[in-house]
Amino acid sequence: MIETRGLQKTFKHPAGELEVLKGIDLRIENGEMVAVVGASGVGKSTLLHILGTLDRPTGGAVLYDGLDVFKLPEKALTDFRNRKVGFVFQFHHLLPEFTALENVMMPGLLARPAADPAGLKKRAEGLLRELGLSGRLHHRPGEMSGGEQQRVAVARALVQDPALILADEPTGNLDTHTGKELFDLLFRLNGEKGITFVIATHDKGISGRCRRVISMTDGRIDVTENGAGIRTAEI
Repeated sequence: MIETRGLQKTFKHPAGELEVLKGIDLRIENGEMVAVVGASGVGKSTLLHILGTLDRPTGGAVLYDGLDVFKLPEKALTDFRNRKVGFVFQFHHLLPEFTALENVMMPGLLARPAADPAGLKKRAEGLLRELGLSGRLHHRPGEMSGGEQQRVAVARALVQDPALILADEPTGNLDTHTGKELFDLLFRLNGEKGITFVIATHDKGISGRCRRVISMTDGRIDVTENGAGIRTAEI
C-alpha cells in the first residue's frame, strides 16, 4: 500500500540544518497494523506527517499503490489526503465551538466536492454510535472526557472511509485504562474493517500487539520486529 524510498527530511535551524530523517526505506501492506517506536526526537512524528502528506520530504519519495503523491499538484494532494488518510493525534485537535457530530462531519464538508450533507450526517451519527458515543452527539469537546474526545477524533478520522489511519501517540494524553480502551477500539477497527494503521507510540502494551514494530534511532530504521518480538529482515 505504502512505500517510501530514501526518505529524507531536513529542517532549517539558526545553528544549521537539522537532519531528522536520513534515508527511510519502508513498505507497509494493506491491512497491516504497524507500530513505530523510538525515543523522543528520533523522527517518528516527522515520518507520520510525511506519510500523511501534512509535510513534504526534503528528498526521496512516498508512493501509495505506486502513485508518487508528492508529484501531485497541491490541490490534488489536498484532495488525496482528505479522501485517503485519517489522522488521530495525542491531542485530539477538535474544534471547541462545534459539537461532536459537527467535528466528525468536518472532513466531508471540506472535501472537494463536498459530501452530501444528509448522507454525511447519517454516517457521522452512525460512527459516533458505533464508538459508544450515542449520548454525546450534540456535546462540545469541553463537555466530554479525554477518552470521549479521542473517540470523537477517531470517528472524524473514519468519516471519509480512509484506507489508512495515522495515529501519533493516540493514548499519550490518557490514563492507562482509557488508553487501553482506545487501543482496543483501534485494534477492532483494524480487524473488522481492514483499515491500515501506522501508530507512533512509547506504549509497549500497544506496540506489542501490533503485527509489526518498527524501531527508529537517530532518523533511521534500526530494526523491525513482529508483535511477538521476533526480528525479521523484511522492512
